[in-house]
Amino acid sequence: MGWIWHLCYANMKQRGIRTGLTVLGVVIGIISIVSLLAIGLGVKDEMLNMAGVEGNVTEIRVLGVTDGNRKDRMLTDRKLQAFAELEGVVGVYPVITIDTIIEYENYTGWWSIEGVPKEYLEGIPVKNEPQGEASQRKPELLVGNQSAYFMYNEVTDVSYAETHEDEEWDFTGDTVQVQLGWEPDSPSGRLTIANMTDKDSYYVYCDIDLLKQYLRQMADGGAIHGQPVNENGENYNEWIYTSVIIDAESIDQVDGLVKDLQDMGYQVESNKEMVDYVQKTVKVLQIILGGIGMIALIVAVIGIGNTMTTAVYDRINEIGILKVLGTDPEELLYLFLLESGILGGLGGLIGILISYGVTELGINILAVKLMELPKDTNLAIIPWWLAVAAFLFAIVLGILAGFFPARWASKLRPIDAVQK
Repeated sequence: MGWIWHLCYANMKQRGIRTGLTVLGVVIGIISIVSLLAIGLGVKDEMLNMAGVEGNVTEIRVLGVTDGNRKDRMLTDRKLQAFAELEGVVGVYPVITIDTIIEYENYTGWWSIEGVPKEYLEGIPVKNEPQGEASQRKPELLVGNQSAYFMYNEVTDVSYAETHEDEEWDFTGDTVQVQLGWEPDSPSGRLTIANMTDKDSYYVYCDIDLLKQYLRQMADGGAIHGQPVNENGENYNEWIYTSVIIDAESIDQVDGLVKDLQDMGYQVESNKEMVDYVQKTVKVLQIILGGIGMIALIVAVIGIGNTMTTAVYDRINEIGILKVLGTDPEELLYLFLLESGILGGLGGLIGILISYGVTELGINILAVKLMELPKDTNLAIIPWWLAVAAFLFAIVLGILAGFFPARWASKLRPIDAVQK
């Protein structure tokens, strides 16, 4: 069978320009389909990451009323007890959210500080090892590693993240001036940053008990910041929470709990809803992108078929001589199928290698920078299985494209071939 490989190589080399153009068509087709599918996979991962940035898919957030007189819709400790008694609930965590303005060096930031129970706080992955016990007088902040995007130099209007894009941000141990609320006369003080989150997060957390204590101190006998007041302008005699995080026992129970909470009159959010939405959206996106790439690949396959058909007609005399010398029809079929398979495989291999460069340099670096996304964002991902599948797909399509010309050549009678 060695002579078949040798003859295949000699024929492709003799028609180098045609071979090169055919391979180029496959390369373009493979780059198109691999790069577009890689974008679909990358966008899916980023969207799922964003959906799960502040928790996992078993978490449900109940939003409460924090203004007006609708105390029946306000989230209190008694409501927390009612939530805990619902079937499928394994954890209930109250949240107090305070919108703040922070000052750090020559940057101003707009952070939402979320006070959460200590047990929930301890479950958030952190960047550095905890350094001893937290202060018992002031809350210490666990800062999201993406919060630098909300810190701007008011002179240049450039964010801290853009200015320090080549550095690894770590504010652990630093202090920031924190103003509670956005009103000019809002109380303010300095708080310490105890750690940074290890996973992507834009939130800033602290211990809710220490936050309550701190808010009381900053109130100085007046109304507590962030807490609703009654018709007399006074705070209620119990804490009103901004929201409550409910942890379901399993993902299968999330939908049921969401319905129960909505039936109780509460507005709820869950990561599962976002994940389901993302998966459906990205699936449509992947079909569209894959279809666009497939069009380019089909054009390349047509090019292979055209090349092989032309090659058969150009070599009719050669086919006749081979048949006269005793070449079996199966060997001729194998010869032309091998040639078309090599054209597809070679184009597929080159296309995949170029696709890695296109996705990494053109999309994950250049496009991310132009779109001002976080520097570690991967908008395109080529997993190993996609590369292998694209390579095998190119070979199979090449063989299929060359099948009919090869079959015609194998069935050609020697006398007809020699006469032509």
